[in-house]
Amino acid sequence: NGKANGKANGKANGKANGKGKKAAEPEGGNGAKAKGKGKGGGNDDSDEDDSDYSAGSDSEGEGEADGAQQRSVRAQRAAERDARVALAVANSTLHQVRWSRVVLDEAHAIKDRRCATAQATFELTADFRWCLSGTPLQNRVGELYSLVQFLRLDPYSYYFCKVDGCDCKCREYRFDAEYRHCLFCGHSPLQHFSLFNRDIVNPIRKFGYVGAGRNGFLLLKREVLSKALLRRTKAGRADEMVLPPKLVTLEANFLDDREQDFYQAIYTQSVAQFGAYVQAGTLLNNYAHIFDLLTRLRQATDHPYLVLHSKRAEGDESLQHAGEAMDGCSAGVICGLCFEDAEEPVRARCAHLFCKGCVQDYMASHAEGAAMHCPTCSQPLSVDLTTAATAGRADLPSASVGKPLHRGILGRLDLSRFQSSTKIEALLEEIHHMQAHDAAAKAIVFSQFVSFLDIMEYRLMRAGIKVVKLNGGMAVTAREAVLRAFREDPDVRLILISLKAGGVALNLTVASHIYLMDPWWNPAAEYQAIDRAHRLGQTKPIRAVRFVVRNTVEERILRLQDKKRLVFEGTVGGDAASLSQLSEEDLRFLFQN
Repeated sequence: NGKANGKANGKANGKANGKGKKAAEPEGGNGAKAKGKGKGGGNDDSDEDDSDYSAGSDSEGEGEADGAQQRSVRAQRAAERDARVALAVANSTLHQVRWSRVVLDEAHAIKDRRCATAQATFELTADFRWCLSGTPLQNRVGELYSLVQFLRLDPYSYYFCKVDGCDCKCREYRFDAEYRHCLFCGHSPLQHFSLFNRDIVNPIRKFGYVGAGRNGFLLLKREVLSKALLRRTKAGRADEMVLPPKLVTLEANFLDDREQDFYQAIYTQSVAQFGAYVQAGTLLNNYAHIFDLLTRLRQATDHPYLVLHSKRAEGDESLQHAGEAMDGCSAGVICGLCFEDAEEPVRARCAHLFCKGCVQDYMASHAEGAAMHCPTCSQPLSVDLTTAATAGRADLPSASVGKPLHRGILGRLDLSRFQSSTKIEALLEEIHHMQAHDAAAKAIVFSQFVSFLDIMEYRLMRAGIKVVKLNGGMAVTAREAVLRAFREDPDVRLILISLKAGGVALNLTVASHIYLMDPWWNPAAEYQAIDRAHRLGQTKPIRAVRFVVRNTVEERILRLQDKKRLVFEGTVGGDAASLSQLSEEDLRFLFQN
């Protein structure tokens, strides 16, 4: 589980442009009995496992010794968190003021209620609270709880005691040093629950979009969002915004014979492995391995090099047989889930490294109560999501306004025998079409795979196209230099951006063409990427192209996106459980013959 370390900063730094507004709630008059603001120690109400005590998140059948040890650990964590929050608040000028109104821009930045930024915002004192966000729900319903708690929406931001006649109601759990008794009512932790988790999150997580899950969605929409959400869309405010038109097209290509043979070999291996998990009844317990299989299939549609020359390929005999792997190693920090250069790397307790986004999706994918293990070493997974990991990569400027740096995957290739791919050549064709119609036009190219950006950069520069590249491993100064070159240098026609690093919090209205090289699980991420250019200040019509390959896993991902989009639109932009959490039915669909 992630741990909130470090001092509170008193403000939320976000990543996406604000399109919607979440309304304020007065702070007073909520009848809460909790007078203190310290943080309780239990993680039962966290938005990682989204369960309350009544759902059985504690093991009541464990021995007394184990139970005492568990309570001791929780009490210790609660005490440490109390101390950190108290110290941060005492040293913060922002927390000494009673504000008339506090507005969180990019409010989804506090979606992890245990992170330092979220804890800091909860402690601010104000009469009114507003949240602004274009994506209040990104991955799962549980993320919405941080906004509910910040806004202090009564009764869903509170915890209650289930003992008959007990009127205990507080914003945070507070238990004694032994974690046995509530400081307000004296009852045990097992008697307390989060109303938001019990009535909304848990039913949705357990039952999906039917039965109790459907009731949870309706409750979320009617009792929470309808009362607190003011939604503004571009379509609804078109008269005021006066934005140019936006055309989104889907370009579907077929792999050539060489790529098709390679993809089919990988697909056959993946289906066989998936079938073994199904037969053993361990499908959802092997999410990390299934995620790896899907990642390899998706990378194979972009370029075979992404599979053959990835860090995962070293020592993998099946991949050695699928193609000729090259020697060499990368100087970067490699994520143990996507096997790409890690963006916002975080380190697990077992010392393995992951992209912050990858490990959050991995943690969110687990069924309620399921144990999480490191996908690399299978030890129990514990990750500090608030502390960035470093491993010698530091802040290398990613390329490029000139000659590409032959690091990462390019350092593992024999460039004298370089071969392009169907998608890269389709992109080149689109770029030539763009230049023919508008000699001054600029474009943004998005991909989820940093290594694919490297390969595209090399191919484009060989074609005489000057590009810059932006990824999550860059220092702030290098990032600013790349963005400045793209905006101001007329010779720089393209910017290559990692979807995780640049899909939000960028204003790139200098571009009028957007190319999405691979579909993402969450369609909202693609919308955000397109909106980097389609926003106030844009004067040209926007053309966005989504590249997919026919008869591959990408077509099935598109169909799953459509399914999740319906759920998204059914609430706010509802919870799609973001497809980072795939149901067993979804997994079977992706691997079906």
